[in-house]
Amino acid sequence: MNRYTSLTQKYLLGQKKRSILTIIGIILSVTLLTAMGTIGLSFRDKVVRQTVQEYGDYHVSFNGLPGEAVSRVVNNASVESAGIISREGYSVISKTSEKEKHENPFAAPYRYLNLKGYDAHAMNKLQVHLDSGRLPKNPNEIILSTWSLDSFATKPKLGDSLTLSLGERTVASTGEIKPIHGLGDFGWDLDEDFRPQKEREFTVVGFMKTGTNASWSASFILPAITYEDNEKIDADKNYFIYVKMKSMNQIQAKAEAIISSLKLNQVDQGSAVALDKDIQYKNIRVEYNNELLKLYGKSTYEGVNHSLLYAFAAIIIIIMGCTSAVIYNTFHISVLERTSQFGMLRCIGATPSQIRKLVLKEATILSLIAIPVGLLMGTVFMKLLFYNISFLALGFLNDMQMVISLPILIIAGVLGLLTVYLSAIGPARLAAKVSPLEAVHSSGGTKVENVTSVRKSKLLGKLLGIEGQFASRNIRRNKKRFRITAFSIVVSMILFIVFSGIAGLLGQTSQSGIDYSYSVIYEGPSKRIDDYVYSDIVKLDAVEHAYPFYNNQVMAMFPKEKVNPKYYKLRPGMYSVEEGEGYRTDNNYLESYGDNGLDALKSKLTAGTIDKEKMNRENGVIVNQKLIMTTEEGRQIIIDQTQFKVGDHIQVRALDSDGKGQGYTTLTVTGIIDQGLLSSSYNESAIIEFITTPEVVEKVTGNDTYSRIFILAKTDISNKPITDYLKSLTQKDAGYSYTDKVQQLAQAKNDATTAKIFLYGFIGVIVLIAFLNILNTVSTNLILRTKEFAVLKAIGMTQRNVGKMILLEGVLYGLYSALYGSILGTALSYGIHHLFKGAFDVAWTIPWGSIVLAFVGAIATTLVATAWPMYRLNQTSIVEALRKET
Repeated sequence: MNRYTSLTQKYLLGQKKRSILTIIGIILSVTLLTAMGTIGLSFRDKVVRQTVQEYGDYHVSFNGLPGEAVSRVVNNASVESAGIISREGYSVISKTSEKEKHENPFAAPYRYLNLKGYDAHAMNKLQVHLDSGRLPKNPNEIILSTWSLDSFATKPKLGDSLTLSLGERTVASTGEIKPIHGLGDFGWDLDEDFRPQKEREFTVVGFMKTGTNASWSASFILPAITYEDNEKIDADKNYFIYVKMKSMNQIQAKAEAIISSLKLNQVDQGSAVALDKDIQYKNIRVEYNNELLKLYGKSTYEGVNHSLLYAFAAIIIIIMGCTSAVIYNTFHISVLERTSQFGMLRCIGATPSQIRKLVLKEATILSLIAIPVGLLMGTVFMKLLFYNISFLALGFLNDMQMVISLPILIIAGVLGLLTVYLSAIGPARLAAKVSPLEAVHSSGGTKVENVTSVRKSKLLGKLLGIEGQFASRNIRRNKKRFRITAFSIVVSMILFIVFSGIAGLLGQTSQSGIDYSYSVIYEGPSKRIDDYVYSDIVKLDAVEHAYPFYNNQVMAMFPKEKVNPKYYKLRPGMYSVEEGEGYRTDNNYLESYGDNGLDALKSKLTAGTIDKEKMNRENGVIVNQKLIMTTEEGRQIIIDQTQFKVGDHIQVRALDSDGKGQGYTTLTVTGIIDQGLLSSSYNESAIIEFITTPEVVEKVTGNDTYSRIFILAKTDISNKPITDYLKSLTQKDAGYSYTDKVQQLAQAKNDATTAKIFLYGFIGVIVLIAFLNILNTVSTNLILRTKEFAVLKAIGMTQRNVGKMILLEGVLYGLYSALYGSILGTALSYGIHHLFKGAFDVAWTIPWGSIVLAFVGAIATTLVATAWPMYRLNQTSIVEALRKET
């Protein structure tokens, strides 16, 4: 037995080229496994850190608990750690002047500091980030929000002593204490007063960054944080506890068990929102950080968990199946071309069992060489990718970190070895079945088959000549070899189409960001921005574009057949008022961004055209009817609320119409968009936008005023002229206010750019490995047929004829494989999309772009793959090619 199996080393050394080709196939497979595992783990690590930054590093929060319940939550056996927040009271830092109240009728009576006490765990879990200074370490230290500093009579500095008169907000007309819901950062009444209770002195040690989702309340209710170790719990206070559980399994059941043990009434439950978003609640509320939990497959939405689990399991199976196919093809071709050698071994006494062991030993030796190299290549390849990403220093991937995981490397190595053995079993059995008689009558894969049964193609003969006929018959006369080579191309196409679909799905569901730098709002009595303000803004050198925003809520009549039945089923309450043959709804807005806004909107049209004269003449509108929403099952869905098309008519009237002769006006749909002019994301609120010209707005509503201007600043020069002008506006008239979104806009653009780089870089890995896979398989197939090509040259074919035949054979391989690869890839892409549907319900469309790219790429790659065999054939004489083994 040892005498036979010892032939393995001699064969591998004697047939170096064939051995190298086999090793390359294994290396590519292990590289793919390592790269996919590393990039997947690194991406999840980044997404987890990003989610923690936006939503907090906790699993569940208990909000508004009485002091007596705190210790029972914190000390519960299922709780790993808990951050505790308490409301310490409000302090007035300035009183709103009569001038400001006149200019802004909705101004709060005071500007407050809302002081909260955080322990160390709470500061960590709720991501308190500083512009400067440090976090407070004792109850006598405080950090203030950067945007609150201008509201103080004397602007505080680091190290300054600050005396605050803490107290309660009251209802001015009754003297009753105003009920505060949640953490108390949102909302005020005009009938409001302040009742001081105690004074506390603090040292200012830091300034907090501005929240990206800062609400409308942030201009009058300003956050401040001090340190509280909460060792002594005040029974009269309400507390907010942010908990990390020891295990994320059955987290909702554990939280409900805790609430049940506290014996509390009227406890609400829901999903947490981003840390600085507006949320108010009256009762005690339990919130689950589902955005973080679902990344571990542990959210409170079982459908989402199962959907993600099944989808990712399917992706792993596809990757493993494709890598197995690569290795299987490599071994199968090798065994197929050595039929005569195995037959000779059978002739001198080798048993089928010994032949099988010989092939498996060959697989073992090749694996020991190829798998470590594949692991190294996969790691180095990812290291280079992340190294290049680090140079971009952009947005979402700015702190993208490569996670080199030992378990991933071990799993990739074990899967690679397992795949090699599974892939070698079939060829080993094939080799063991070779009979001595077969060895006498054939010479492996280069045997001369009976080709008379292969039907000639007259069409190919006319189109491609005799070389085309030979190429076609070569493919059809050896079906095993054709299937092996074609399957390699099919596998590569499947990988490309499937992962392009996944990248597209993730890109669709993660779109976010704004497309403006500043927003100016006027809330004075007239609700009207004077035209000179717009003219002044447009003249500023730093302004790229400025859009006056006309916005009027309108009543609309929607025919029943134009309401999307799928959306109606999800939100029947949105269309509950029937009138005639349709539904009357008031959640609609007639908007205009001026004439230049319509010009900018052209690039976002999905249907129709923008012709201002026609819109003025026909009351034309561009309809934005798409939104992104989360269902009660936690499923994220992108859906059209209505099904309006270009040419449809809609009846609308101004919502505040006095009814004196002013009825409905007919609008004509001239275009459809999916996203607004100043947003790169879908609407999150259930509104229908009708975007038109200022003339149509005035015609329908009788209102020609605008109270908001959006500004897009230039990125190559300083924005100081813009901010100076906006500040001067607010000083002249308190009705003016503005928001600065420059950093947020830059972040959004960088996020979009780097997300594309990451997704297409991910696809690039697939494309490269698929290219090398096709190159290896096709080249191996042709190189092992060197003797066959030499025979054709010996019987009269010229070098040009043989070369043309090989090229046409490559084209035919590509065409046949691309057809099957497109069908299978599309089917699997739909299957993966369907599995994701429980978490992300997005309309699926046939991926024509990916199919065409894969189709063209497969044919081009097969042509490239023929280059080396043709060069080798040119350099080899007929006699030499006929004598030697390939």
